[in-house]
Amino acid sequence: MNDLKAVWDEFLSRWSKEKVEQLTLEEYIDVNNKDTLAYWLEHKTKSLGSIRGGDSSKFGIYRRNRPPRGERSHIKHGEVYSWVTRFGDTEEKAFAQVKNSILQVINCIEIGDIKTIQTIELADTLKWKIAFLYQDANNPKVINIFKRDMLRDACLDPTGDFSDLYKDLLKKRGDKHILQYGYEIWNSLEKEELDNFDISAEHYYENLSEEGIVPNTLNTILYGPPGTGKTYTTINKALQIVAPDFYLKNKDDREKLKCRFDELLNNNRIGFVTFHQSFSYEDFVEGLKASTTEGKQISYDVEDGIFKSMCNSASVKATVNTEQQALDISNRKIWKMSLGDTSGEDAFIYQQCIENNYVLLGYGYDIDFSNTSNRKEVIETYRTNEVIIDKESSDYRVTSVDNFKNEMSIGDLVVISDGNRKFRAIAEITSDYIFDETLVSDSGYSQVRKVTWHRVYEPSLPVDELFKKNLSQMTLYRLYGATIDLDKLQGIFSLPSIEDKTEISNDRVLIIDEINRGNISNIFGELITLIEPSKRSGGTESLSVKLPYSKETFSVPSNLHIIGTMNTADKSLAQLDIALRRRFEFVEMMTNYELLKDIPNIEGINVAKLVKTMNQRIELLYDREHTIGHSFFLPLLGNPSLQLLAEIFELQILPLLEEYFFEDWERVGQVLGDHLKDNHELRFVIEQFGNSEIAELMGDDWEVPGIQSYCRNQKAFKNPQAYIGVYTR
Repeated sequence: MNDLKAVWDEFLSRWSKEKVEQLTLEEYIDVNNKDTLAYWLEHKTKSLGSIRGGDSSKFGIYRRNRPPRGERSHIKHGEVYSWVTRFGDTEEKAFAQVKNSILQVINCIEIGDIKTIQTIELADTLKWKIAFLYQDANNPKVINIFKRDMLRDACLDPTGDFSDLYKDLLKKRGDKHILQYGYEIWNSLEKEELDNFDISAEHYYENLSEEGIVPNTLNTILYGPPGTGKTYTTINKALQIVAPDFYLKNKDDREKLKCRFDELLNNNRIGFVTFHQSFSYEDFVEGLKASTTEGKQISYDVEDGIFKSMCNSASVKATVNTEQQALDISNRKIWKMSLGDTSGEDAFIYQQCIENNYVLLGYGYDIDFSNTSNRKEVIETYRTNEVIIDKESSDYRVTSVDNFKNEMSIGDLVVISDGNRKFRAIAEITSDYIFDETLVSDSGYSQVRKVTWHRVYEPSLPVDELFKKNLSQMTLYRLYGATIDLDKLQGIFSLPSIEDKTEISNDRVLIIDEINRGNISNIFGELITLIEPSKRSGGTESLSVKLPYSKETFSVPSNLHIIGTMNTADKSLAQLDIALRRRFEFVEMMTNYELLKDIPNIEGINVAKLVKTMNQRIELLYDREHTIGHSFFLPLLGNPSLQLLAEIFELQILPLLEEYFFEDWERVGQVLGDHLKDNHELRFVIEQFGNSEIAELMGDDWEVPGIQSYCRNQKAFKNPQAYIGVYTR
């Protein structure tokens, strides 16, 4: 502890507030200088709380050690420095704004105003590390944990913001030094710092992260030509957000990443949808859907779309039974139960049950069924109390009481529904049936079972978080594998391993594939404004709307990330809905020739040169948005054969070029270099009819009108020289 305090004192001595007020750009950040403020914040004070990870754009402005590797909509590049565009048009303006923001943080923490710090436009890790270091250690306002997900885990608050989370944790500090207390919280969560991975200074100060997305970006679109790995990359992006530790530990094992992605997709931590021309607001947000009741009547109910469902799930706060041990659900009966109608007169029943650790059944009135052991005895008890039971085999009053009294057992699990499309709690039965006549006057419910509440969700969760289909309106019935997803339920009650505990954040991700193919105005409707970071719940300018069908008040939570993919061959950025363009960060994904260089030469064919040459010709003949991506050729890494290359060309590349050039075979041939090949046998596209064939078919005097017909030369696909001829003359 003394060593840590010494590091803290050393930092404040080197970087006093007065020194920061005189700070120059070179003193703030420099790739070759280990005595800059940025280097101190990230490296020399790492033991006081880490901000490692991500890319150098988190400092607002940074010096490059090499030319930029690509253009990004939120980054501007100067000759030496690059900076986040929102800080200014020039590096001087950008640095001035960043410096001013840093001083704002210092001034705010000196007076204990952490609410204002939350609104200052610096990266979260940077501003809270600064706030921590410049605060009064004897009266701290900030803990040395700067990752929101960890703070939320510590507070069991999946949607809380930094200022509230710090306040909640500091209430329990007692007289412990803030450094000691912070590390105790860290260790109690059994976390390991993400930066245990050694990152070189050169890699660290690069202007792009390895995968190309700025950390904490809520709305991102990956755009580029076909085959550049946009959909493939969304798996990495989603895991970086939802399971960052797992991703870092397994980023080179694609099979593990895909398997984990599928698990999170199944558990609704990640959502996936593809836009198309007929996709609508009703599909995406909510709409009326027809259904048939048990009485064969048609009813129209409001059904949530994937976006609303993901937003609702991300907004939920779960109260967890802290005494719960790992629970094996096998051999346990599982029941669905309603506890009052949320919009009816008995809506209070649910809260009463939560507060008193029981579940109540309204059927049975004020009758005591303690002496019944089967359905027949339940019927007799009803009749003894002058209740008419006509249809003994189907009367639901009998069925519900018999289930509650005689079929339900200690150890059974009960899922509490909220309508037929949501659920709001999970409990375990802990007592036999109890008749409590004292409850009749209060609620009219007298049939009781004591329970332990393992999970209570506020607001309620969508059914697809746990079920395979919508729930029935019946008050109480047993659930089987055809209705409830037993794997998801077991996942709720399985205590995670140490590794699993560190890997899941509270964030969720919605992936929208082919986002540019849908009518954005129709699909998002009025909600397009709500996805902006500042307009989300908890944001500085948070907004909510009343939805047209359900009439519910709706907002977009700040922990839902949206990742879209966009094929520029379908629609260019210039044609994209301007409302969408303003609210998303755009990350360009072009052909990665470095990946193609790993493909061995195939009978003398250099695949990287082959693809690059074709793309250069496409740019000349069309544009760069219609080039050919590397992913078409990646199967050659495992099978570098001429046969596979021929299949790729014949079944994928040629059809794509035909589509690009509207079957203008002459230009297709130019992309393939056919016009430069003296040997016609090496051309992929050839004239369908020779002069002699035309004369034989049409006569000597007939002239070909317009463009000659072309066809594929099948022999060329099997000849290595045909491919080599694409990039050599």
